[in-house]
Amino acid sequence: MEIPNPRRILAVGASDAGVLQFLKDLTGSAPKQVDNSIAGLSHTLRLETSYYTADLPIWIDDISDIQEWRTEFMKPEAREVVSVVGAWIYCFRKPVHEKAMESIRAGMQAIQEVVEKACGYNWDGVSLAIAMPQSTTPHLEKSAEDWEDLCRDLGFEYVDAEAKGKNELGESTGVARIREALETNDWAADDLDADASEDLDDREAFADTFAAEEAEIGREFMGLKTAINGGNSVTDSVGEDDEALQIEEMERMMSKLQFIKEKGAEMSQAERRRFAAKAVNDLMKNVP
Repeated sequence: MEIPNPRRILAVGASDAGVLQFLKDLTGSAPKQVDNSIAGLSHTLRLETSYYTADLPIWIDDISDIQEWRTEFMKPEAREVVSVVGAWIYCFRKPVHEKAMESIRAGMQAIQEVVEKACGYNWDGVSLAIAMPQSTTPHLEKSAEDWEDLCRDLGFEYVDAEAKGKNELGESTGVARIREALETNDWAADDLDADASEDLDDREAFADTFAAEEAEIGREFMGLKTAINGGNSVTDSVGEDDEALQIEEMERMMSKLQFIKEKGAEMSQAERRRFAAKAVNDLMKNVP
């Protein structure tokens, strides 16, 4: 499925933070810088997965003056821009001195505040903090765990752009991890068909979070069965043999729902949403 109007990626960092190099590593190319600032440049990332294909527009901005940038993006007129962003990528050079850590922290905090101002606390997207190589050696030595803790506290996932292969847990690192995180994001969250969205209202908690209780799901399906039978209960409209078959069918669907819940626990939030919506819709199509 081709996503016709996907959400945007906003890549930010100081002009010397390596944003364009990051984009070249990620996409194979990068826009040409025409002056001392990267602000206003744009690019595209092509994603192709088993679920969708999309050409994601990448907006690029200069965040050298963090306070000035934050002030501009906190204005009401910036909300329209921020609301269509599905991924924030914050690039910074690995610091040489401890003092530089404050600037890195301030950059992530500014982005976090901008997103919360425009989208509230329920924004669903990807925030990545990308540590780019530092030409100066030696640079400040910090463990991956320290970086991860710092970034996680501010809502970001830390990625070392220089890392290769897998980590000790078998997880992708470096550019491969960045692409993986972007691929599992939901790029068309606001493109649900209006009728389909209305039909899914009663199942929204389950489709979004996999946290609905089996009893609630059972009542929902029983209510649907009642509606299908012209407003009568199942037992009022069918014989004993048909009733036994319908009970068996209900048990089969409930087993499938339980499987969906268990499988969803192993997925990211974006993956769970796509998988749940598809699985629930498939089950609804099979309701007799």
